[in-house]
Amino acid sequence: MTLGFSFWLLAALLLDSEQLGLGAAVVAAALLAVQVGMLGIGPATLTLLPAHEDRHRVLIGAGLLIVGPASIVTACALLVVTRALGRGVGQAWDRPVVVVAFLVAVFFASSAYQLDHINVAISRADLVLMRSLLQGLTQLAVLCVCLAGGYRSVIAVIGAVAAGAAASVVLGMRQLSQGGLSPQWKEGVRLQGVLELLRLGLRNYPLIVADRAPGYLLPLIVAASLSVSSAAAWYVVWMLATAVFFVPQSAGYSLQTKLVTSGPDQLTSGPDQLLVKQALRFSLMLTFTAGTVLLVVGPVVLQVLGAQYVSHWILLPILIPGLILACVTQIYYGVCRASGLLAEATTIAGLGALIAVVPASFLAQSYALPGVSALWLVAQLSASLAAAWRLRKLARAGKQDALLFRRYKGTNAADGAS
Repeated sequence: MTLGFSFWLLAALLLDSEQLGLGAAVVAAALLAVQVGMLGIGPATLTLLPAHEDRHRVLIGAGLLIVGPASIVTACALLVVTRALGRGVGQAWDRPVVVVAFLVAVFFASSAYQLDHINVAISRADLVLMRSLLQGLTQLAVLCVCLAGGYRSVIAVIGAVAAGAAASVVLGMRQLSQGGLSPQWKEGVRLQGVLELLRLGLRNYPLIVADRAPGYLLPLIVAASLSVSSAAAWYVVWMLATAVFFVPQSAGYSLQTKLVTSGPDQLTSGPDQLLVKQALRFSLMLTFTAGTVLLVVGPVVLQVLGAQYVSHWILLPILIPGLILACVTQIYYGVCRASGLLAEATTIAGLGALIAVVPASFLAQSYALPGVSALWLVAQLSASLAAAWRLRKLARAGKQDALLFRRYKGTNAADGAS
């Protein structure tokens, strides 16, 4: 994360705002294509791989076979749509080299993301750290080379991102080979493995897209509705906010893992209610602290970057409350993923996504970046209120079930004594 943030700081310091904004929009489009094109295969890998130790190589090969081509298809569709719209990121496709770099970045980024899930599923998170370090260093190195060579345009940004993702995949495949887990390419990929991953992945897919897509769509909307320079300012501030959002998101996934190990039948029983409360309290405390630090440090960082960024410090007090509210929604999503309540979680995430995205273009044109930030805050508030209501309902249902269970045990004990 530190290397990635350093990458964008260096780009903001040395590129003019128009080229940085266009580069940020292209990267956001690439990440959007990755998230949509993954088809939920990553979370499915986390579930299936540990449960089928005798089929690791089959499932690994099937997962990599799905995400790469699916992300490329998504990227091509995104290219066609944004090209037709013309404004914003559509301007970048006038240069064939940018299109090629964009597609390369999408392919390798989706493969690298899938390798992250594979490494976690085989309990080798240390391999993710090694690959992330190489990816960040490669991005920085390629950006420095491009800037030193006079390439101070969008290609320096997307080219560096593509190179970093490619380096991560090369190292990841080597790591799998050393561990005896190379995909069974020569033997062919079994259809059963592909279908298993798709069947489970598509269940999680709507929630993943609804939760994550708005963050990648907003830079594209800002670039198309205002200007690529505005997109640069938005993306820099958004990167600062993302560093804080990592806290509630991690808390949600951590809670999900703990709840799964306790068993879905005990999800809302006494001990797990306490677990949910502790996770929410801890997430709120850390996010509030990180948000306070961002509120103090953020304007200083923007001032260092230059006059075109410093005036946008006003976005931080609007975004930070939304980050704190996200603690509730991310904890709720963790509970729903662990208990199989994906439909209701997707409904709430979809509500937030619609509020954040649908009026964004109008508000951007009317109220510029503060309007977009306020809209995102309203979206987070709406989703968090709905999530808090559902968490409360689940807790009450759990207490009632626990009470009935205790009464049932007491009745049986009395019958046995008589």
